[in-house]
Amino acid sequence: SDGDLQNHDNSYGAISDERIKQNIVDAGSQWDDLKAVKVKKFKFKDAVANLGADKATLQIGVVAQDLEAAGMNGLVYEMPDIIDNVDQGTVTKNVKYSVLYMKAIKALQEAMTRIETLETKVAALESA
Repeated sequence: SDGDLQNHDNSYGAISDERIKQNIVDAGSQWDDLKAVKVKKFKFKDAVANLGADKATLQIGVVAQDLEAAGMNGLVYEMPDIIDNVDQGTVTKNVKYSVLYMKAIKALQEAMTRIETLETKVAALESA
């Protein structure tokens, strides 16, 4: 009822076989996109209303509108607010976290390459 999804072994996956993909190329830099992400701490309003501010769980994540403001509209999608099978005429913005995670992995790889390059340069300077 709270939207959480659990499974026995904490394993989640997606179909990723190269046989079903085409136009596969290396992703470009994600450095600037990740620098623009604002990670926030917050409590959900419904949790505060139901449990009280002291018992509602403090969460960490992003705000869809912040991603849109940073130009990452492709990570945000809207879902109609439907209660008891009745469309309320409003929408709630959602984030494609799985895409955000992939962007983070790519940016981490870029950071690792930069660190390794700097380590090589430092070692060369120290041995000179």
